[in-house]
Amino acid sequence: MVRIDTVLVVAASDGPMVAEIPPHDMVIAADSGLDLAEALGLEVDVVVGDMDSVDPALLAAAETRGLRIDRHRVDKDETDLELAMSLAIAESPTAIHLMVGSGGRVDHALANLAVLASPRWRSVLVSASVGRSLVWVVRGRRELPLHVGDALSIVAVGGVAAGISSSGLKWALDGDDLQPFSARGVSNLVISEPVDLIVEEGVVLAISSPTPPSGPGASRD
Repeated sequence: MVRIDTVLVVAASDGPMVAEIPPHDMVIAADSGLDLAEALGLEVDVVVGDMDSVDPALLAAAETRGLRIDRHRVDKDETDLELAMSLAIAESPTAIHLMVGSGGRVDHALANLAVLASPRWRSVLVSASVGRSLVWVVRGRRELPLHVGDALSIVAVGGVAAGISSSGLKWALDGDDLQPFSARGVSNLVISEPVDLIVEEGVVLAISSPTPPSGPGASRD
């Protein structure tokens, strides 16, 4: 039996996807994520969703070559991304990484990030490439692959994130709590490596987005 370490989930994209493709053992396309996967030259293992937005010709070609298609009703309760994440977690991987383009509908982007932080996937390391931005779901301790000068925002989701400590950041956290619906953790800056983040209780999204050389990377605004 082949050991699955990292599952790559590729979701529908309304904007550019320029992040590097991480090492992976399996690729799951969520509906029209198949379009993005093909554009990135990825070899997809399974396509899942209601197939309401994927290119019909692309899907037909995938079926012809024997690609596994996991179809669901359009009037389902879960999003295509949730279905893809459920398939991924069933493989018992160490990590799941989502790739999706930036841009498009704000409600979809917000829902996708909320799905990533769901306790349903708490047994694995979850991260994402959203356009040029990188996102990590942090519970407990996690080392973030960031470099000096990178921007980092820390956002509590699903409730209070308590006992947050950090290393490598300009505005260090030392057992602090972050409240949901608060922007207190936005726009920090990496000043040394490695960057470690510890969350004793709850969950946060750690988000690193590129900033212009003269932009607000060191700003708290």
